[in-house]
Amino acid sequence: MRTFNDKRRNLWTYSFCMTIAAVLMVLWTVPTFAQSIEKKISVECDNESLANALKKVEKASGFKILFTYDEVQSYKVNISAKKQPVGKVLQMVLRNTPLKYTVKGKFISVSLAQQFQRSGKGKTRHITGNVQDNHNEPLIGATVRIAGEGIGTLTDANGNFILDIPLGTDLLDISYIGMETKTIDVRSKSIFHVILEESQHLLKEVVVTGYQTLKKENATGAYQKITSKDMEERYTTNIVSNLEGKVPGLVSYKNGKNGDGESTLTIRGIGSFQAKTNPLVVVDGLPIEGGIESINPYEIESITILKDAAAASIYGARASNGVIVVVSKKAVSEKLSVSFNADLDISECQNFDNYHWLNSSQVLNLEKYNFDYIMNNEVGKSTLEGMYALYGELFSPAMQLMMNHYLGTVTDDDYKAQMDTWRRKDYRKEWRNLMLCNKVVQQYNLALRTKGRYLSSSIAIDYKNDNTGNKRQYDKTLVLSYRGDLTVTKWLNFALGLNLNSERSKQHADMYGYSAQNAFQPYLTMYNDDGSLKAMRAMVGLNNPALQDTSLGLKSEDYNLVTESKMNFNKMRTTNIRTFVHANINILPELNLSGQFQYEDNYTKGETYYEPDSYDMRNTYNLFSSQKIHYFPEGGLLNLKTSEGSYYTFRLQANYEKIFAKKHAVEIAAGLEYRQTLVRNVGSDLLGYDDRTQTNSNTKVNFDLMRNLQSSDLGTLYSPTGSQFDDDFYTKEVLHRFHSYYFTGNYTYDSRYSASLSYRVDKTDLFGADPKFRGRPLWSAGLSWNIQNEKFMKLQNWIDVLKLRASYGLTGNIDSSVSSFLTASISTNYVTGDKVGTVNTPPNDHLRWEKTASWNIGVDYSIFNSRLNGSIDWYYKRSSDLLTLTDIDPTRGWVSLNINNGKAVNKGLELQLDAILMQPKSNCLGISVLAGFAYNENKVVAIDHIDDAGYSNLTTLHKGHPVNSLYSVAYGGLTTDENGDQQVQWKKADGTLRTTSIYDNEFEPADVIFSGALDPKYTFSLTPQITYKGFSLSAMLSYYGGHFMRANAEEWSHSGSFTGFSGSENVSYLNYWNSSNKNAYLANGYAANNMLLSSSELAYMDRLVVHADYMKLRNIVLGYNFPASFCQKLGVENIRLRVQMNNIVTWVRNSAGVDPEAVNPYTGTTLNKTPKSYTMSLSVNF
Repeated sequence: MRTFNDKRRNLWTYSFCMTIAAVLMVLWTVPTFAQSIEKKISVECDNESLANALKKVEKASGFKILFTYDEVQSYKVNISAKKQPVGKVLQMVLRNTPLKYTVKGKFISVSLAQQFQRSGKGKTRHITGNVQDNHNEPLIGATVRIAGEGIGTLTDANGNFILDIPLGTDLLDISYIGMETKTIDVRSKSIFHVILEESQHLLKEVVVTGYQTLKKENATGAYQKITSKDMEERYTTNIVSNLEGKVPGLVSYKNGKNGDGESTLTIRGIGSFQAKTNPLVVVDGLPIEGGIESINPYEIESITILKDAAAASIYGARASNGVIVVVSKKAVSEKLSVSFNADLDISECQNFDNYHWLNSSQVLNLEKYNFDYIMNNEVGKSTLEGMYALYGELFSPAMQLMMNHYLGTVTDDDYKAQMDTWRRKDYRKEWRNLMLCNKVVQQYNLALRTKGRYLSSSIAIDYKNDNTGNKRQYDKTLVLSYRGDLTVTKWLNFALGLNLNSERSKQHADMYGYSAQNAFQPYLTMYNDDGSLKAMRAMVGLNNPALQDTSLGLKSEDYNLVTESKMNFNKMRTTNIRTFVHANINILPELNLSGQFQYEDNYTKGETYYEPDSYDMRNTYNLFSSQKIHYFPEGGLLNLKTSEGSYYTFRLQANYEKIFAKKHAVEIAAGLEYRQTLVRNVGSDLLGYDDRTQTNSNTKVNFDLMRNLQSSDLGTLYSPTGSQFDDDFYTKEVLHRFHSYYFTGNYTYDSRYSASLSYRVDKTDLFGADPKFRGRPLWSAGLSWNIQNEKFMKLQNWIDVLKLRASYGLTGNIDSSVSSFLTASISTNYVTGDKVGTVNTPPNDHLRWEKTASWNIGVDYSIFNSRLNGSIDWYYKRSSDLLTLTDIDPTRGWVSLNINNGKAVNKGLELQLDAILMQPKSNCLGISVLAGFAYNENKVVAIDHIDDAGYSNLTTLHKGHPVNSLYSVAYGGLTTDENGDQQVQWKKADGTLRTTSIYDNEFEPADVIFSGALDPKYTFSLTPQITYKGFSLSAMLSYYGGHFMRANAEEWSHSGSFTGFSGSENVSYLNYWNSSNKNAYLANGYAANNMLLSSSELAYMDRLVVHADYMKLRNIVLGYNFPASFCQKLGVENIRLRVQMNNIVTWVRNSAGVDPEAVNPYTGTTLNKTPKSYTMSLSVNF
């Protein structure tokens, strides 16, 4: 029988062999070759532009032809050359022009026969220079001209130029297609090193969708492209954070329900009730499972965000949430290119001031108020005395001291002395000194690239070390990647690659929570007066009689974090391996076939080791000791968890691209795709584990007796019930297969009007029990109009681009947790040992994809020579067939089921603006601004499930409101009941007041009120940048608004009792005791003992809901590019130094001053603030 590992190993072996085979093919197929000017070619040109004619010669000859568009744009060519030498064809092409050609190696330069000269004679001077792009690659054929004159030349194959200019010349213009023209001052020197930046307008002309590469001019969908230059403008410790503010409609916001990191990403709102809502991530053409953070950020060439159906529907059933398409960097120069990046990010330590905890003295005051209140209450006093006699060792230390003082076992002087001593202690400070440190993140990246005639290679190594801000913890990541592009023949080429992401992490493990900052009262200390470690009480009182009875064989219950912090760790190892092989066969100039295969292997292993001498193991050993029998063996505990996933994708695609009659451009792609996912999870425990000998005692453990053990030798206050380890033993395996076929086409007429159509059918083993619902097509259609290319726009020279777009389509979404077939989980009965099946879902042959119908209307614009450009988009998305809990006929055996019965709507507006306010000239001042705004309105429009219990409706979906919403109980004030106890009132829908528990039937669904949306409606970002000479200064401002949150839930709780307080209470607890009006503030401690509403119920009061609008100055970045002359002396191409300050200023709308990023918006509980951090980055290119 083949196991999962066998399958996984075979798939990996197959992928590895394919990679090796491709490499061997490289060595076998690479001959030497040199172009010859005598090579015979055939070229046909019928009144075509000279530029197009030269491109045809370039394609047929294999030479790289360099020319300047300004010099050739006015000439037309009519030739018919049949099997003529390259030189002869060039003579025919350049006939009747003042141009000549020169041959140097594999380059042909076309330029004016002689430099234009000014009228009159004059003296000249000699200048030289080199022109490169921002990747330090030489720009071949760049134009170098005297500003405003015709005198000029072209750069050679190394990017060098030589030019004689008249004396008195001040400025030179350096230009290159796809680059921003740069003007340099030539008055003070004669040798220049010029770097041209990519044109922000022309840069975005190509859109990569993963299935096609389209001209932006011909595209009909809503796309947004982020370049590597955009990503490198600031440093963030993860890619998700770096995307913030770059794309309107792409939002990363933690709403308390959606997790962290990539799971917080949404594009144009939430379109599902229970399936994933984050975008699909595609790398180099194929979706990946490892997530966007498995990618080396320095290896990203571009990221394209596919927003609407016309852009994303080709991805079918995984496109409803949008698509993020990542393109990796490739080698672009024959010269070996080496780049090195180093980043150091240091954060300030957490100070936890936003938690507003009581300090030591305040906690003791609170304890005294509570104790006095109890003692002044006859029933309370009697109860306290009885409880203390039975459970005294469980009381807080302060309550024990006060009771002992009351009982006379502690004198007045000793009582006062102890209280005074405690008031000076600060356990939290000791904890922070012991456990915390400045968070330091170090990241280093080294990349080597070279482009050969047949094989181009790119190798990158990235290492990141994060100390997590906690002592003895770390998170280390190593990413290795290789990409090779192999040209076998003119009609066959391959791409092969390997990406290895290996992460290692170590964290403190804590079985019972005693290593937490507030595990012990703040007035306690870890140290004795002489500095030695103090024995502290954790779960069991240190004076417990059982601990004194040596015949029981129990272990010490002493606890001290100084010792414990050096023991018990969880170590995680995560490895993501992604390999791919792509092949392209050029059948005809306009037709090619491509095949892509990708195998991805995810492996995660977690080991949590509780050491034998740790408190967790000593206490567990004692808990499982009964009648002098120790059911838990001597030694430690090793908890093992592994998750293995193997995923492979195969795609076969045909691509057709041709221009008919010079005006009709057709681009078509069609293909099929097959995908398989296999995931296996395993968990187990090794009891009595000894790490030195690698042995355990599982064979000696009677798990059945441990499972049924009710008592412990520690006494009646303690029981092992609930501490069993059954849940740690499990196995789970999930296999899914997907099959798809698709078509996408684009038609453009005369570069003015474009139409697109895509069609895809997805099939899977999840759905399709009924053929009627199997393989329902998902499709899109789009139109666009390039208005700037109309004749009536020719006189509007200030308009560079004005494009109108419109699209409509259907996309899908997957929830892999459901199935149209009967599914069950198998387990073992603890009593009989027989197999037991538990039905997870009944059969449902109507189950199908979730789908989203999307409308999009947009405008792209660029004006004033690309000084001002951007886009405006309006969209309307209607999601239907959403999986949701639906009430059904109970005679079918189920009261409710998840079926395709929900609907939701998202509509919104997006604005993008990129403006160059001041164009830098000759290293002078430059000012630019990038701004983005997005509005999204989300609403549930259909749902068929209303729970009869009012309390349940606080957490369910409601028609007419956003998917992620806050529902609350109307607060009705504080009152005193007939017994003199404080009660919290809540309002029913009819306005009447109640004090009963909201778990009771008296709280009905109609009493639930809508308090607002959890997700932001409005997002805005602003990134201004100032450049001067080699310096740049930029900032990033982000705004999120129109949403709500719960805040300061700790202030609206009433913990504390007879036993005392935990010490983590909010400072607001003192308000009740210090106020003469006992209904002005919420009671706590014993004063709230008879309150009918618990703290968990009070968290739903609408008084906790506040506006969540906020604005943050995320970072300020100062960069400096060292002068070219300095770099040349060091033997490097360029050096850039960057310093950065992060999380600088926050503005919030709520009057409480709560940072929405430092609170769980759903529950209202306080979270750690993101501290300020400081980053230094160095980039060197050789």
